[in-house]
Amino acid sequence: MGYFRGLVHGAAVGTVVGLCVAPQTGDKTRAQLRVMSAAAREGAMTTGRALSRAKPMASGAVHMVATARHRGEHAANGTASASGAAV
Repeated sequence: MGYFRGLVHGAAVGTVVGLCVAPQTGDKTRAQLRVMSAAAREGAMTTGRALSRAKPMASGAVHMVATARHRGEHAANGTASASGAAV
């Protein structure tokens, strides 16, 4: 997650610096920045919606892995049968 965040931040900073030193008028550069910030805002909102949909699935997966691990530990210790262990 840290690598991806750094990659996104680096790309954003590089884009802004590149636009600021580009040989064009300030009005044109500001218009480009407005368009790009609107696109970035929309992308962030889309990402937020996707994460809110993925969170319940991830929580369920974490619960399933914990249950399987618990059953596996019991089976390895011989304290309960792997298939019939109630958790």
